[in-house]
Amino acid sequence: MQSILVIERKHLFPGLSPQGFLPAGAVDLDGLAERLFFAERRYMEQNSHYKQIIPYMLLRRGAGTEARILCYQRRTKHTEARLGGLWSVGFGGHMEPLDRTEDTATLGVVMATALRELEEETGLTPGAEAFTRVGFINSDREDVSSVHFGVVYTVDIDGIPGSDEEVMQLVSGQSEPHQARWIPVADLAGMTLPGQGPDGADFEDWSRIAIGGLLDGTKSNRADG
Repeated sequence: MQSILVIERKHLFPGLSPQGFLPAGAVDLDGLAERLFFAERRYMEQNSHYKQIIPYMLLRRGAGTEARILCYQRRTKHTEARLGGLWSVGFGGHMEPLDRTEDTATLGVVMATALRELEEETGLTPGAEAFTRVGFINSDREDVSSVHFGVVYTVDIDGIPGSDEEVMQLVSGQSEPHQARWIPVADLAGMTLPGQGPDGADFEDWSRIAIGGLLDGTKSNRADG
């Protein structure tokens, strides 16, 4: 049985649940630490009264007009069937008891999860200093997103040795997507509508939201570990 970190929706959002991309200061996760607890994942995946906290990481190279994001298409037979075949800009995973650290602040545990998940899913270890927390994602649009709450980071991997192709091959060898591509940030703007993604496919709900937040130039906070 897998245990994951969750919070009751009414504590995360005392009023109406804001939808879409939220700025980095919109939610005080550290202030909500006493409301967070670990629960059985299987049950929580079907219970929208709770939100599972997920770090969601966008791998980025270059700056300005040269900025590009590593995007990948999930295999049709994905462990999360509701995301099979969709394109994504983010890597991430659930917060588990093993991610507890001496830093009891919620964002400290989120960072521990982010570092673990990034290494597990991509094979990359850029270090916490490469992370920039840019905001949050909350969406009740689809079943899978309605039970999750994303803490969004961009991860600067310019310091990772190798060409774009070599880095992409390393990540693909670890995460085994159907396919992967580096896509300029400027080009992502026209890919969020249904059927407008690479090869006429769609981006997942969270990716569409993250792309919008990234293109809006949301003010970011440096991840403080």
